[in-house]
Amino acid sequence: MISFDLQITRPGFSLDITGEFGEGITSVFGPSGAGKTTLLNCLSGLVRPTSGFIEVNGNQIYSEASNVWVEPEKRRFGMVYQEGVLFPHLTVKQNIEFGWKLIPHYDRRLDPLEITEILGLYNLQSRMPEELSGGERQRVAISRALALSPKLLLLDEPLASLDVPSKTSIMNYLRRVHDEFNIPMIYVSHSVSEVLELASSAMLIKDGKSKGFGRPADLLLATSVNGSGLGMFENIMEGVVAGSAEHLTRVRVGQIEISVRQQNKKIGDKVLMSVGANQLIITPEEPKLLSARNVLKGCVKEIWSNNGEAFAEVDIGSKIMVELTESAVNDLGIVVGQEVFLVFKSSSVDVFDA
Repeated sequence: MISFDLQITRPGFSLDITGEFGEGITSVFGPSGAGKTTLLNCLSGLVRPTSGFIEVNGNQIYSEASNVWVEPEKRRFGMVYQEGVLFPHLTVKQNIEFGWKLIPHYDRRLDPLEITEILGLYNLQSRMPEELSGGERQRVAISRALALSPKLLLLDEPLASLDVPSKTSIMNYLRRVHDEFNIPMIYVSHSVSEVLELASSAMLIKDGKSKGFGRPADLLLATSVNGSGLGMFENIMEGVVAGSAEHLTRVRVGQIEISVRQQNKKIGDKVLMSVGANQLIITPEEPKLLSARNVLKGCVKEIWSNNGEAFAEVDIGSKIMVELTESAVNDLGIVVGQEVFLVFKSSSVDVFDA
């Protein structure tokens, strides 16, 4: 368990945050510039806070009041960044074993060979970094961090630069790593889908402060409509499976039904759905002859615009945020109180267990 109460002040930015994370996978999420990476750097020891403390399993590794400061290399935290930065002159095997060889034998709890097998790298050990895909490089970076037998694994948006198949693959590997090695993880992200998919608990950070902590689904639903203030605007809805037909699953949300990609769910199962505000089309007239399966009638409740961008809040029984442009608002003649239709594909909706 790690607990902290940290303050840091810089020109134009301040962080003042308190938290306690347990043994599972904890996600720290929020908009760009919120302080997510700064928090991770404070915990790892790469940045010294202005004041406060950090404790790991009851032992202080930093306390300004008690003048305690454990150097980063002695904290035994594994760190994985957005880009899988590897030593270019070393093979996969040599990269993974680099840190492992530097720690005392009695501290080597994890075997590099076992790590490579769990992360699907066994047949890639002789390759050089330049011969790897982005997803493979990131798996090597995770393996190298695990080889240190860390007390805690810190991951700073490790999937941000990867394509969807690679993201899905690595999320599966991370779950397996946690289950196999029981290493607590703090996972920084601004992706709602990653938070829902991976984390057992989550903290929302905005403007250098914690805005909430708890079960990811509860936290996202409580702060939804505008994607929980993330600045990325993903709409989160809770629904119940109503049926399936034509390779699609219907989910009832209040008085409406939304079609999503076919799910391995039973009628009555509760689910969460996520759809990006930029995946929605808004139109004043009901569209005809479209391939999109979802055409929902609603009423415009509010419009915001700034620097050419615009967002419209539409009530379809649930409040939905739509991203568009100022010129589109003007061209379509959209105003508050107007009846409109929202159009989106079933494939644009991500579905998770509630």
